[in-house]
Amino acid sequence: MSFSHEKDTSFLGARIPPEIESMSNGLKDVEQEMFRKLLKVVVNALEGKDCRDTMKSIADNSGLPQEKLSHIVAGMYRLLSEAIRIPQSLLKQEAFKEDLREVRIAEDFITDFCSVVFGNRRAALETATSQRDPHLPTIDEFKWRVDVAISTSSLARALQPSVLMRMKMSDGNFHQFEVPPAKFQELRYNVALILKEMNDLEKKSILRIQD
Repeated sequence: MSFSHEKDTSFLGARIPPEIESMSNGLKDVEQEMFRKLLKVVVNALEGKDCRDTMKSIADNSGLPQEKLSHIVAGMYRLLSEAIRIPQSLLKQEAFKEDLREVRIAEDFITDFCSVVFGNRRAALETATSQRDPHLPTIDEFKWRVDVAISTSSLARALQPSVLMRMKMSDGNFHQFEVPPAKFQELRYNVALILKEMNDLEKKSILRIQD
C-alpha cells in the first residue's frame, strides 16, 4: 500500500504543534552528541521506562538552560509520538524527512529521527504507545430482534413494534436497550451517511490509499 503525501500535507497535521516549533528553535545550537543523548531518553520514555535520573544527569552536565532542555525534550516526544501512531505502510521515509526539513530540523538530526521511526525499535514503540492511548471497550457481539408489546400500562405503546438490541462488550459487560422503529431508521440513515462521507473522504487525493 502507498500513501499519497502531497507537499502541503504533513504527518504533523495542517498546523505544526507549538512543542515542535520550540524544539526546532532550541536545536539550532545543540551538538549531535547531546541530541542523541536526549533522543535516547525520549525513546526510553516512550517505551515506558523511568528516565528521571538520566534526564537530571543530562540537565546537570549539559550546560543548557533547563527551560530550553524541557522545550527540546517535549518537542522530540511529541514528534515521535505522532510519527509512531501512523502505520509505517502509510508514512514513507522520504515524506517524513521532507516534513522535518519544513520545520527547519538539521539533516543529521533528521537521520537520527528516521533511525527511530523506521528502525528496529519501532515495534516496541508502537506497542507501548497503543497501551498508553485511551480507548473504550469494543463490541464483541451484537444481537437484535423486533418485539411487539401486547400488555403494557401505556395504551399508546400497545401493539407497537420496537427493536430490542443487546451488545456484549470486550470488557465482558452487556448492554441492552430498546428503540422505536422511527429511531432505528434514524440510526440506520445516520450510519449510512457516515459511511458515505468516509468513502468520499478516502477519494480525496491527499488521503488516498492505493494497492
